[in-house]
Formats: sequence, C-alpha cells, structure tokens
Amino acid sequence: MNPNWKRLVEGFLALPPGRKLTVVGVIAVTILSIGAMVYFTNLVDYGVLFSNLTNEDAAAISAKLKEKKIPFQVSPDGKTISVPIDKVPELRLELASSGLPHGGGVGFEIFDHKTIGVTEFEQQINYRRALQGELSRTINSLDEIESSRVHIALPKESVFVEREKKATASVTVKLKPGRSLKPQQVDGIVHLVASSVEGLNPQDVMVVDSRGNVLSRIPPDPKSPTALTGSQAEYQKNLEREMANRIQAMLENVVGKGKVSVQVAADLDFRVTEKTEEIYDAENPVIRSVQKGTDRSVTKAGDAKSGAGGTEKEKVDETTNYEINKTVSRTVMPVGEIRKLSIAVLVDGVYVKNEKGEMTFQERPKKELEMLEEVVRKSAGFNPQRGDQVVVSCLPFQKAEVGEMVAPTWGDRLLPLLPVLKYLLVVGLALAAFFIIIKPMTKYVAAQAPAPAMPAPGTTVSVTVGPEGQVAEKEALPSADLLELLQSSHQLTEAELTKKLAEADAKKFAELLRNWLT
Repeated sequence: MNPNWKRLVEGFLALPPGRKLTVVGVIAVTILSIGAMVYFTNLVDYGVLFSNLTNEDAAAISAKLKEKKIPFQVSPDGKTISVPIDKVPELRLELASSGLPHGGGVGFEIFDHKTIGVTEFEQQINYRRALQGELSRTINSLDEIESSRVHIALPKESVFVEREKKATASVTVKLKPGRSLKPQQVDGIVHLVASSVEGLNPQDVMVVDSRGNVLSRIPPDPKSPTALTGSQAEYQKNLEREMANRIQAMLENVVGKGKVSVQVAADLDFRVTEKTEEIYDAENPVIRSVQKGTDRSVTKAGDAKSGAGGTEKEKVDETTNYEINKTVSRTVMPVGEIRKLSIAVLVDGVYVKNEKGEMTFQERPKKELEMLEEVVRKSAGFNPQRGDQVVVSCLPFQKAEVGEMVAPTWGDRLLPLLPVLKYLLVVGLALAAFFIIIKPMTKYVAAQAPAPAMPAPGTTVSVTVGPEGQVAEKEALPSADLLELLQSSHQLTEAELTKKLAEADAKKFAELLRNWLT
C-alpha cells in the first residue's frame, strides 16, 4: 500500500467514533453535492412547445411525439407540452403542417369525412359549427387572447321582406393574465366576424370578455352626419398626434434627432350644425301663371238682302302672375372643426466643453428660437383669429452624459456565455470543495496516525544492503558500531550509506533523523 494511503488509513482508524462519523458524513455530502451538480448540469433543457391547449389537441400532439419517439413533458393541468429546447422550432413547423394544434372547436375539417344520409338541417348545423370554430381559431391567434368562443345566429330565410330577420353574432374572449385589448383590436374582431358571415353587419356583433364586460362599440352609421360622435376622443387624439409628429420630424432635421419634444392640444368643435338659406332674386322674376279670358257678343240684322248690319263685340282679359326667384340651400357643417390650437415645443440647447473638460449647457440664440417658432406656425396652420398659441422654449434635456452610450448590463454580457459558464461553475465548485474540505480533512486524518516506534537509547539500527547497494531489510539490533560493520562488509563510506538509506525511504529516513536529533 502507498505509504500516504497507509498513513491516512491509520489516522482514520485512530480517530474517535464520533469524529469518524463526522469525516464520513462530510466526505459523503461533498461527493453527493458534486454529483448532483454534474447531474443537473447534464439534464436536457426543455422548452414550451405549445401552451393553453385543449384536451383534444394535447392528446393529438402527445400521440405524434410518441410516434416520433421524442421525449416530452406535460404540465399537471395538461395544457402545456414541453420538448427539448433545440427541437422546439422544428416540431412547431412539422406539427403545423399536420394541422396541429386545431385551436379548439371543430373547423371545416368536419366535412372531410362524408356521411351518407345527412339531412339538410344537419348540414346547416355542421356549417355553422365549422364557421364558429374557424373564427375562434383565427381570434385565438392574437397574442393577448388565451381562448375564445364564437356564437352565430343565422335566421331562416323568408320570402317576405318585412319578416326577414338579421343575422347576429357574439364573441366571448378570455384574455391572458395582465393583457388587454385595444379598441382598434376589438373593432378588428368585430369586422372579422361580420365579414366572414353573409348578411351580418358590424352593428350586430357583440364582443365580451370572460368577466362579462362589453368590449365592442356600436359603430355609427357612416351615412349619418354625426358619424364621428362615437369616437370623438380618438379622433382628437389622432389629430394631435399626427400634427405633433409632423412638427417634430421637421424640427429634428434642423436641431438633431432626439433634441425636440412637441405637444399639441387641439380644441375641436363636435357640434352638428345644419344651415338653411333662402335667397330671393327680385331683378329676374319668373312667370308663375298666366290666365286668359275672352268675352264675345254678336248682333245680326233682320233681313240680309237689305244690307243692314248688326253689332259684334269681343272682350279679351289676360292676367300674368310673376314669382320672385328664390334659392334654398341646406348645408351641414363638418364635425370636428378646429376651434383653437395650443402648441408647446421644447428644444434642447447646445453643449460645449469648459476649461475642466466638462460638457455645459448653452441656450440657443433668441433669433434661432424665433425662426423655429415661425416654422411651427406655418406648418400647423396658425390662425390668430381663433386664438391659437405657439410657444418654443430651450431647456436642457435630461441625459446621463452627452455623447456617452448606455453601457450594457452584466446580464446582457453573460447571456451568450451561459452554456459554458454552467460547466465552469461545476468545475470551480468541485475544485473549491477539494481544496477547502477534502484536502484539509485528509491532512487532519493523516496527522492522527501513530508515530513509528523509535529505537531505545543504547540500541542501533541494522540495515541489510543488497548486492547492488539497495537497502533490502532493516531491523533493530543490540548496540554495535553499525557504521564500522557496514564499512567493513561493503566498504561503504558514511556518506554512501546515508545516501542509500535516504534513497530507500526518504520520508522514513527523515523522521528517523529527526527523532535521533531530538
């Protein structure tokens, strides 16, 4: 046995029972900890393949993965399936080509299998189910929506127009935790459903969330002069944002990117005004009506041969009525007319280095600010008669330091090195455990080994030297002149003898000398 191991075993056996258990426990815990770290480091990293699955989709996907012999994990609720992270993109594309996941509900695949003897009523029901399922899958593709259901009511067609009913639809959406739908997204869902169902108007589509809150807005009739009434705030916000972006983009070309901030407040008139005018033209009258009357009387003589004549009268009356020209005009004033504009512009100043090399703020010249203000007036359609206001101010913008880029965080720097760092961490912990726990403990145990028996005073050590000078055997002999005996037998000097003893077992020889000297 190696002398070091022998001394370690002897030291361990010399320990009290309590310390033996402590040493064994510490070594076992250290080895188990290192083994656990190695085990967890080599574990396969799993990534989410699909989440929020229905039971049917989860079962179909699990069957596909078992068929391909790909390891996977299913969450306790059965709605999430995870696979090795390096296979996630490939499997998503492959399963998508197979039509998985379906997304809940039944789609148009219901017509893939033809059934003999299906009635027209059943065909209509299946068509409605398929349409509802396809719409639900499309709505579920939105990032904010976890699941949805669509209900469509299609009335029977009637030959009487007055008895014909309109189609209606309702959509129930369950949002993901912490997410919400914007009004534009809700309007998109409404128009998606309305455009997918024949004869369905957006006004007849209702969207509610899982808590029963109505999300959809009833769209106004586009033919109505008050079409903007339902979205006045949105219209005003869009107008202000577009005007501010236009002014800011123009000023940034002059003073630099990120050195301008523009805010626009618009006071809009949403009143519906209808104007009717009647204009009369007295100089160019128009004939309205003409009345004509004729009165005629005839008197004849008694004898026509005598040549005597009678009396004949004729009276004509004519009446002409004139109408003055009149023009009637009906004007509906536009909704959302600008009544007043207030524009505030903040411009960053100029930064120059002082004597200490520090960047100091310097305000822009007054003429430059007046020029910028005039540019804003022209671009915004400034009208002093409305009471419009434009203010351009030069103030220092808050920033860390001019010309200094934000340094990346430690997390950003270490992210690409994570696969290598986890192995380095395991190696470092193993080395630390060896030098901090294992090595000091082995030294302590070895030090507990009993010291070798020292020769008693008056005795000497007999060493048997082989033919080639190696030390073959040593034992304690009675007191005699060992050096003379060895010199006479093998003609060895004291230095040669000492060298042979040191080469045989340097450690034992050193301990022997130390004991002799003390």
